[in-house]
Amino acid sequence: MLHYIIKGATGLSLLFASCLMAQSTMPNQSLPWQNLEKGSYTYNGWADKVLEIAFTVPKGSDAETPVLLVIPGAKRNVRDYRDHWHELALEIGFIVLSIGCDRHNCPGEYQYNLGGLLDENGTEQPQGKQFFSAPELVFNDFVKRFGSNQKYFAIYGHSAGGGFVHLYMLARPNAPVSHAVSANAAFFTMPDLTEAYPFGLKLTSVKMDEIKAWMQQPLTFLLADQDLAPRTKALSNSEQAQKQGLNVFARGLSFYARSVNWATEHEASLIWKLDIVHGVGHDSGAVTPRALPYLFPQFQEQ
Repeated sequence: MLHYIIKGATGLSLLFASCLMAQSTMPNQSLPWQNLEKGSYTYNGWADKVLEIAFTVPKGSDAETPVLLVIPGAKRNVRDYRDHWHELALEIGFIVLSIGCDRHNCPGEYQYNLGGLLDENGTEQPQGKQFFSAPELVFNDFVKRFGSNQKYFAIYGHSAGGGFVHLYMLARPNAPVSHAVSANAAFFTMPDLTEAYPFGLKLTSVKMDEIKAWMQQPLTFLLADQDLAPRTKALSNSEQAQKQGLNVFARGLSFYARSVNWATEHEASLIWKLDIVHGVGHDSGAVTPRALPYLFPQFQEQ
C-alpha cells in the first residue's frame, strides 16, 4: 500500500513539475507591449532609479525589427517624444523606446543634458550612476524580454536630449549604436581640452585620441534655421553658452565649425554629418522626418 502511495505522490510531483515547465514556455502575458502598439512601462535597472519608457511596437514586429531610442528635451515629456515618432514607426516598421528621466532622478542639466558625466563641482561620477548608462541598459532589457535579435540601436535626442546624444557618443564610445542624431542641442561641449567643462573638455579625463575617436562615430547634427530664441535653463542661457552663439542655430553652426577646425589642426578624420532644416524652429516633431534617413539608412535603400 505504501508503495502505491509513494508512486502516486511521485506521479503528482512529476505532473506538477510538467505544468510549471509548460507555463514557463508560454508567452509572458504581462509584457507591457503585449497586444499594444503604444504604451509605457517602468524600468528600474539603472542606479536603483525608476525610468518611464514610452514605447511604440508596431504590429508584426519581430526579432529583426530595428530599435530607436529617444532622449526627450528638458520638459522630459517622454510620451510626446514617443508620439513624434509613432506614425513613422508604424508606417516604416521600427520600434521606439523613449526614455524618461524625471527631475527627481535627473534634477538638472549636469545630470540630464550632460548625462551625469561630472557633477556641478566638477567631480567625475561613477559610470553606473551616470544617465549615460541608461540607454544600453534599457535596450538590453527590452531585447531580452521581447526576444529581439538586434545587437545595435539607433539613438535620437532633441534640445536637452540633443545635448545628451552628442556627448554620449564621446562618453560611451563602445555603446552598440548604429546611428545617432543630435537635433537642436541647447548648447555644446566643444572638442577643446583647454576650455572648462561643460563647454569644453578641460577637467574631464578625456584624451586627444578619444576626441579623434568621437569624430569617427556615426553622428549627425540637425539644426533648424529658425531656432533663434534664447534658452531658459541656467547652463543653456549662461554667458558661456552665449559665447557659442545667441541662439541654438548659431551654437550648432559654431560647434560644427570648431569641430572641423579641430580635426584639421590635429589631423583627425571627421565623418559627422550636418543637415540644416529650413523653415523650422525648436520643434522636435517637425525635424523627426528629416532625422529618419540618418537613423535608418537601410529604409532608404529599399
